[in-house]
Amino acid sequence: LTRRAASSVLLLPLLTTPAGLRAHAAVKFEGGAEAAQRAAALLPGYGPPDALYPAAFRGRWRVVVQVVDVRTPQGEESAPAAQLRAARTAAAAAAPLVFDARFLNAEGSGGVILQSEGSASLATRPVAGRVRADRGFNTEQRAAAQVGSARPVAQWEAGSPNVLTLTDGLGGVREVKIIKRLVEEPYDGAYGVSEFARYTAATSAGDLKSSPSVLAQRVQTKYKWEPGRPSQPATRIEAVEIAVLASGFGDPAGAVPLL
Repeated sequence: LTRRAASSVLLLPLLTTPAGLRAHAAVKFEGGAEAAQRAAALLPGYGPPDALYPAAFRGRWRVVVQVVDVRTPQGEESAPAAQLRAARTAAAAAAPLVFDARFLNAEGSGGVILQSEGSASLATRPVAGRVRADRGFNTEQRAAAQVGSARPVAQWEAGSPNVLTLTDGLGGVREVKIIKRLVEEPYDGAYGVSEFARYTAATSAGDLKSSPSVLAQRVQTKYKWEPGRPSQPATRIEAVEIAVLASGFGDPAGAVPLL
């Protein structure tokens, strides 16, 4: 597909919900795999079910990312060196980061929207089948597009969507395990995802067992596009992404932002 999604990081206006928007709730029809994941999410350590995106995301995209700001609230000496170096390099690049991403059909994700029309009545409208991000492919493609990358390899499974491991080709390993996820869909043509994760990184000296650093990671992404017909993919999606690495993984409320 010859479509493009533009994404910027930090300091761009976020989406807001229009005044007077009626409340609504989604009622989904789940398939066996999705229902099992949702039930397993109640078990300690499994994590939340994966985010399901609107049908507008379906297919393969060419993503253009422009880093517009990099901040180190506690000073550069406190920020993780490798991640700070990569962020500075991306921000200083003459051209944006360009890579492919894809969103695949999710099993059994149809349903209806129950929309409040008053204190005593409800109206319904259909929800087209949803899609999920191919997180392994997307992460690998994004890492490979960065300056100095060395054939990164990502490991991720849709059946266990909260754990992703990326090997950078030089022996360095990163593991991201999502602990909390919040999804919002305030109106047609808008979608947001916020994910809090444990971010573990080991240097090229060894694997995750060799003195890894463990940080808290929060990534918030807001998307918007021009709504079309139900179940039809969009032709362009714009996004704002804010990514934060912080110390104090064990206490999300007390985590100190580093980068």
